[in-house]
Amino acid sequence: MIGLIDVDMEFYYGIERVTLAFYRSSGTNNNKIKDLWYPIVGIKIKEGEFTEFSDYINHVLSHTTLNGVAIKGWLAKSIFFGKQDKIWQKPGFSNTKHNKSLYYIGKTLERLYNTKKYKVVKNLNAMEMNRVLALKEKYPGNNHTQRENFEKFIEDIFLEFKY
Repeated sequence: MIGLIDVDMEFYYGIERVTLAFYRSSGTNNNKIKDLWYPIVGIKIKEGEFTEFSDYINHVLSHTTLNGVAIKGWLAKSIFFGKQDKIWQKPGFSNTKHNKSLYYIGKTLERLYNTKKYKVVKNLNAMEMNRVLALKEKYPGNNHTQRENFEKFIEDIFLEFKY
């Protein structure tokens, strides 16, 4: 199960509406909690190197994923597992300033899903989800495009991921 959620995110240039992607965990890998929703960057459309996302997102995924490649259908989430150390918080939500907010969104999505308070989008496949996350359009009230805001969010995590 995958989903999209619009959130208000604070950037140095102000608060903007941003669409984020999450998936519902089966709880089978990497100590993930069953039924909790975890953030993803997108879904791999073809096997091999990262070419299906924006140039910047491809760069980030190439540098945060083992050998810089993945199989078709892989949930691009490696960046949210970076910087694992003794002060590690909840695996899968990034050990950065975004950790608590991403975890809160994940718990909120879990609650909304369990109480059936969501809208089914029948055409939400991997290509459509990746397209929405990389839109070059501004949401009403925003000064930046979805793509710019999403990439800035990923950049914030990536810069902390590396160090």
